Amino acid sequence: MLAFGAALLLVGCTSTVDGTASPAPVVAPTPGDDPLVDAPAVGTCHDIETTYSPLEVPPVVPCDAEHTGETAVVQDTGLALEAAYPTEDGIDEGYLGDVWDEVCGYDLVQDYLQGQVGDQAYASYTQVLPTQEQWAAGARWVACDITYGYGQPEPAPGRMAGALRSGETAPYRACLDGDAQVSDVVACSDDHWAEQISGSPDIAEGTPFPADQAARAPIAAQCLPAAVDYLDGPLPADVTVDITTEDPDDWAGFPFATCVLVPTAGGTTDTSFRDQ
Repeated sequence: MLAFGAALLLVGCTSTVDGTASPAPVVAPTPGDDPLVDAPAVGTCHDIETTYSPLEVPPVVPCDAEHTGETAVVQDTGLALEAAYPTEDGIDEGYLGDVWDEVCGYDLVQDYLQGQVGDQAYASYTQVLPTQEQWAAGARWVACDITYGYGQPEPAPGRMAGALRSGETAPYRACLDGDAQVSDVVACSDDHWAEQISGSPDIAEGTPFPADQAARAPIAAQCLPAAVDYLDGPLPADVTVDITTEDPDDWAGFPFATCVLVPTAGGTTDTSFRDQ
């Protein structure tokens, strides 16, 4: 996994300035051409419609306008100048070498948003390639963009860089809408019943299915250390730990739960407990 600091060093070699990129003229590449020509600078904003579709090269957009992705790292693929432009068939078969799989990951999402242990970001990632014109000019880089949203990209509410260190972090945190057995991931700024934190209780095989919050409470007690770490201190009176579960049939074969925080009084909220 690429370290974010190393990413900055790599991007320091790019030819773009001020977070913008422009198409290179179509010329025959010659030995010695810069493989990072026209690479986006860290923080460049893109309008990405679909994740994991790197051949659909997204347009660069102003970061103060609607955007769905921001460049977090750029790396030279090491491919030769004579290498053909990637194809749909070859792109998932190691065509870009090891760097293709290594340039992106959830650790990079956390680094870019400046999350800490336990933070669950409402964001994902996708690779971005040069255009065919830039490739023809010698560009051999691959970038990783952080995308806003849990599934497909959504318009970001603002700049994602460092967003989990801002005063209003709820739009960038992942929460759960639904109940303990069936939930959808939403931003914590939307109505939700639980806020995700790290941690999974150790549940013995044969443990009866916890059908309500009272039955879940003894299991959820194991989440207290993770909750204290997440909140940087003891839980306020209006916050308690809980767990999510599978349905009863799945629980019987594999009892698994994840730790969450919920309002003590029940109901929903539209903020993050970290912002209180």
